[in-house]
Amino acid sequence: MEHRLKPTTPRLRHAVMLLALAAASAHATDAPPPAAVPAAATGSRTDADARELVRSLLVKSPYRMSAQALAGTIRYRFALTPALTWRWPMTGEQVVRDGIEMTTLTVCRDCGIEPAPDAATLATYLAPNAWVQSDAREVRAFARTHVARGNDVDHRMRALADAVQKHMTGPTDFNGYHDAVTALRTRGGDCTEFAVLLAALGRARDIPTRLAYGIAYSSRFTGESHVFSPHVWVQAWDGKRWRSYDAGLGRFDAGHIALFVGDGGTDGLPAVTRAIARLRIVDAAGIVAPEEAPAPDPSPAP
Repeated sequence: MEHRLKPTTPRLRHAVMLLALAAASAHATDAPPPAAVPAAATGSRTDADARELVRSLLVKSPYRMSAQALAGTIRYRFALTPALTWRWPMTGEQVVRDGIEMTTLTVCRDCGIEPAPDAATLATYLAPNAWVQSDAREVRAFARTHVARGNDVDHRMRALADAVQKHMTGPTDFNGYHDAVTALRTRGGDCTEFAVLLAALGRARDIPTRLAYGIAYSSRFTGESHVFSPHVWVQAWDGKRWRSYDAGLGRFDAGHIALFVGDGGTDGLPAVTRAIARLRIVDAAGIVAPEEAPAPDPSPAP
């Protein structure tokens, strides 16, 4: 059973949405940058230019989404205008059904049917690369200090995500895609730096991690209300499925929509940005069990 997400009282998120997906994508490459400059996808764009580019990629939500709705399951209907063929990822938290003119996508905690990765794929998501330097001495030391004890992957990743949140207290930088070591040293950046650092910490503790690139809902962002903005978060393999962790926003919820998953490199960023620029959310509905009644709407639309 589904019910439309009627407007509710706006709720300001206490965690600021941090991102550089759009700003980095225009000059993204997968090669490591020169050693003389910070490890980032760099360019001549100013911070103001980067912020304006991000604003141009905001996707308007058809409804204000309450915390209750975001904590549950949401079914979205999308259109890409102009038309664009896009291969939406199926994950453990995202179910996709493509139509002729529209795509239906359900975001949930564990309703996805993504098959288990093979050994080669897991090896890729355990290996360090130019952006996710899980073999760096300082990354390994930080991971060793902050990881929770025991073998439970969820418990360990939550501890690492919390450590990243507490560590990343530096300035927000919209104009770049910095690597994990740079993020650890400068303690600044946006959602990409939170994500590459968390992914590196997970791999440093032998947890396969990958990055999810897409959009996430925010009730307030850069002066706009109730929008989806470009966002990056981490997915970790717990032995049974990929589970999401968002150190930038604090938690994963049904407002996270993945367009691409990768190993932390920048190859996929330009295509993701082009897709976001064409994305239109036609409808959204909360999914409830048949025995559950829709939650009362505290602030119905006039």
